[in-house]
Amino acid sequence: MENKMCYICSPYRGHVEDNVAYAKELTRVALDNGYAPVTPHLYLTQVLDESNPEQRKIGMAAGIEILKQCQYILIGSRKGLSEGMLDEIEEAYDAGLIELAITKHGLEKVYKGGQDEKVF
Repeated sequence: MENKMCYICSPYRGHVEDNVAYAKELTRVALDNGYAPVTPHLYLTQVLDESNPEQRKIGMAAGIEILKQCQYILIGSRKGLSEGMLDEIEEAYDAGLIELAITKHGLEKVYKGGQDEKVF
């Protein structure tokens, strides 16, 4: 069975309300395209205090472990790349995850070297 788990990578800090709405939008796009999205910052922040450095560290570590179980990563860069996102992207690259991007054509796989393959 193919692993369709897709890690949703988008900002949380800053404009939290807007960023949560964006994370939900990305999660929906992944669902609509047949992926099983995992969006840790939508639920880990419900039990951890983001303003507490130790709890944030625990949440980020948990997110990285979840990321390693995924085959895909969808990077929501519309609002820029946060420090946490950059850590996640580096981990995803090291783990060989396939990056997905939202384009005018839909959700597409992105390959290094500029070659894209349409997914949906």
